Amino acid sequence: MAGHSHWAQIKHKKAKIDAQRGKIFTKIIREITVAVREGGPNPDTNPRLRTAIENAKKVNMPSDTVERAIKKGTGELGGENYEEVLYEGYAPGGVALMIITQTDNRNRTTSEVRHVLSKHGGNLGSSGCVSFLFDRVGLLEVRKEGITEEEFYERAIEAGAEDVEVGELAYMLYTKPEELYVVKEALQSMGLQVERAEIAYKPNTLVQVQDGETARKILKLLDALEELEDVKEVVANFDIPKEVMEQAGL
Repeated sequence: MAGHSHWAQIKHKKAKIDAQRGKIFTKIIREITVAVREGGPNPDTNPRLRTAIENAKKVNMPSDTVERAIKKGTGELGGENYEEVLYEGYAPGGVALMIITQTDNRNRTTSEVRHVLSKHGGNLGSSGCVSFLFDRVGLLEVRKEGITEEEFYERAIEAGAEDVEVGELAYMLYTKPEELYVVKEALQSMGLQVERAEIAYKPNTLVQVQDGETARKILKLLDALEELEDVKEVVANFDIPKEVMEQAGL
């Protein structure tokens, strides 16, 4: 799954840039708020919230900012009321898109997502038009430093992983959704650095991108969607062969 892994690595790098811009704060605050609304304010009994708080600490978010986000989720503080909304659509080349957003205004977000898709040669589809092309999984991203591929595979199997992808900067490990946090804790107990842990979408079938121009258009669209403030994540079912990547200058 080279294309999917490549995009994951682009996002990995982009997250570091976003953190420098302070943009990641906004997304983490929204994630905390949504996590509290869905699972309650106690991180000990709400794994999604616990992970969001861990991510906040990684980017040095002040504790009072975290507390305010939690109180927004419980309704103790007024302000924006965020919900998670999923959009489905298509990129150039027939590539399927799952666009996960966190928004306080569905009409605004729908308009922005539709505009970006139209501008970059994609289009917004109806609910269910591409979701069958993706599986709901637990996703963990583990830093590659200090561990060989062979060692990682052994530990991943021991921790309960179902699948592993090797990227340039990190290992991507997949589990059943309900086993995500159990596997995460197992990996951490082995001394591994878990960079990301979340319930995510993984493509179960891939579209082969055979020319550099289409590849550039797809990645440009994905980048434009990720730039939208309401967009949490975009998942696409493309695969770009190495020679096409080189042809596109990627």
